[in-house]
Amino acid sequence: MLKLVQMNNTLSTHKSQKPNHLKDLVLLFAVPVGIAIFVAIAVYTPRLLANPQYDFIYSACASYNCDSFYSVDSSGTVLQRSTDRDYSAGVAQLRYYNTKEDSTRSLSLEEARNYQLNMSSRSPDGYSLVTEENSDGGFLFGSSYESGWYLKNGARKKKIELSVNSSYYSGEINFLGWVEQ
Repeated sequence: MLKLVQMNNTLSTHKSQKPNHLKDLVLLFAVPVGIAIFVAIAVYTPRLLANPQYDFIYSACASYNCDSFYSVDSSGTVLQRSTDRDYSAGVAQLRYYNTKEDSTRSLSLEEARNYQLNMSSRSPDGYSLVTEENSDGGFLFGSSYESGWYLKNGARKKKIELSVNSSYYSGEINFLGWVEQ
């Protein structure tokens, strides 16, 4: 009788251990989806947390070579300098980047002299202006290449557009300083 009870217990155990294909299928899809969500959070969270507070002034040359350029003296005032070239070249433009509006506007030399500039490579709130080049290998769907300017503080970074008048040549960007508030 004892053997019959043990055999019934064994049979009922085997019946309850039927393969659960639905559970395996859910697990098969849950792991890659979970990894994709984790990667998306790791990539996009630093962009969402970036909140630079300081505006800056830069100069941009929209041609291959400019016959004038701008610099900043030790007191934080913008100065215009010229080069001695025999040929006609472009004129560098002063630009003001507003972090709150995420916009750029042209600036005259007189307007630029009204601002006190901090020439440090980092703003007082810890951001730096950097250019980065990113390429995506694109395993199945081709690849892409992107180059751009960012305000970066550690892992937090914000992509910005430093516009120059549209031309074939993309122009040279010369950071002059952070606007002191």
